[in-house]
Amino acid sequence: MSILSPYCALYLVRLLPVLLFLSLTGCVTSAVAPDAGAVAEEGPALESAQQDELPPLQKNLPHLELDAALLEQLLTANMASYKGDWKAALDNAFAAAQTSQDPRVARLAAMLALRSASYQQATTAAKLWATVQPDNKDANTTLQLAQVGAGQVDEVLQNFDSSRGDKTIDVHIKEIAGLLVRQSNADAAIQIVEHYVAEFPASEQVLLSSSYVAESFEFNELAAQWLDEALKIKPGWDLAAQMKASMLRRQGKSADLMSYIEQFLVANPGSIAMRMNLAAEQAREKSFEEALVTVQQVLLDDPKNVAALTYAAALAQQLEQPDLAQQYYQRAIKEDPADEEVRWALARRAAQDERFLEAEKHFQRIVSEENFLRAQLQVANMRFHTRNLREAINTLRALQPQTQLEYVDVAITRHYLLMQAREYEEAMGYINETLVYLPDNTELKYARALVAAELKEVETAEQDLRYIISLQPEHANALNALGYTLADQTDRYVEAKELITKALELRPEDAHILDSMGWVLYRMEDYAGALEYLRKAYSASDEVEVAAHLGEVLWESGQAGEAREIWSKAMSDDAENPLLLETLERYSIEFDTGS
Repeated sequence: MSILSPYCALYLVRLLPVLLFLSLTGCVTSAVAPDAGAVAEEGPALESAQQDELPPLQKNLPHLELDAALLEQLLTANMASYKGDWKAALDNAFAAAQTSQDPRVARLAAMLALRSASYQQATTAAKLWATVQPDNKDANTTLQLAQVGAGQVDEVLQNFDSSRGDKTIDVHIKEIAGLLVRQSNADAAIQIVEHYVAEFPASEQVLLSSSYVAESFEFNELAAQWLDEALKIKPGWDLAAQMKASMLRRQGKSADLMSYIEQFLVANPGSIAMRMNLAAEQAREKSFEEALVTVQQVLLDDPKNVAALTYAAALAQQLEQPDLAQQYYQRAIKEDPADEEVRWALARRAAQDERFLEAEKHFQRIVSEENFLRAQLQVANMRFHTRNLREAINTLRALQPQTQLEYVDVAITRHYLLMQAREYEEAMGYINETLVYLPDNTELKYARALVAAELKEVETAEQDLRYIISLQPEHANALNALGYTLADQTDRYVEAKELITKALELRPEDAHILDSMGWVLYRMEDYAGALEYLRKAYSASDEVEVAAHLGEVLWESGQAGEAREIWSKAMSDDAENPLLLETLERYSIEFDTGS
């Protein structure tokens, strides 16, 4: 059918991400881009503020007496934060902090103030926190962040100087840069780095970190000026050269970028990082063979370079050399068995080749917090192929999603497996249960629409798909799914054709939408038009559902011989496909599937 296949494709795109290899040029760009940590170091309180989480409290804090008024303020702040009413949460927490003079409450008020971009209140609360706990680094970092946000440049410079201690200026400026780029006051940030550039004009690290801050706030000319000054002081500095290459790339100056890389390599032929940048630009210009040669030359000098090995593998895949790609992946994982990006790529290749047990072993070795759940979703998928549906479902049941996105991913995966197993009633029951918790989630509604179409519950399918289209008018899959469902299960052909036409305008080469257009034209008895679209769809994708449709229209057009050939091939691909079997039964066609 024309609506399930694009759903499966979406599932694979979402749940088999190639992390490092999402795009070939993106892969090498991320592999060779300068490490921001070498330019700027992030402070713990800053990161916590960004994630709406509080930094950890110290032990042995004073006892806090909770009278009725203070308790009411804290409870009101807590409830308001749950509702997303940040102003009410801040007002109550700030009042409680002033009343109690307690570091815990001051900490809460400071973080809520940062969350609300109320920097004056954040400064007051952070000062209270830092006064009560002068040795708490999180308190001081939060105060610095609040002062920058409030535009208190002189105060924050004094704070930076007093907190420097015995750190070198190189270390200190990286910490400052890390803080500055994660807040929103661009003018204050630039004034601060200008101060340090004026004080340390001969420090290449100060110039580099200041350039990083300037570019983060789109002061591009100033960023370029400081970066060039850093390179004058230290001409062969790989890190600065990579930053300049990245800057030119982001600005779309391809000719200048290639010229700069080539000039740098003439002066510094041993720079592996810039040779990788050269390979990136060659790939960007679709000179994949040249790019592979460039990376292979890097590997002659540095055969254990994992980034180069993985990029060589990606280039080999692009050049349709799967065996060479596998060799590079294997070398990369040998050098760094814990590299989960390489591990994922190996798993993906094994799954594509239907080596499901091998793929499962790779996915099982992906254990980091950020990747574990998605890897386990793939383990469930592999177990569906190698064992049975129930074992795959049990794998999903054991997972503990921590976010709404993870919860939806688990739900969609389970639904996908049930659909693949053609357990439509169970899929419908499960997705309905899930929608109780997330009634407006468009992914879940799309999933329900697909199973409703399989169960011929047109009203449910139409309701969900129209809801999605009302929110996302250019949702090509929803337009196509609704159009196909109406064409296949009702006589609302004109309406169906309008929907499919819109989908086709969005994705004119999509085989599934072409198939849908062919099918609605067939239902409207336009056989010539139907054949035109179905042949184009079959040329793009010889999936069984497309073959079933094309064969039927050929048969009805008097081309029984070609219809039999197409159906025969489809039977060899999937002899249990319900649509194909139903089509053949209607025409009393039988094939010998025992050979």
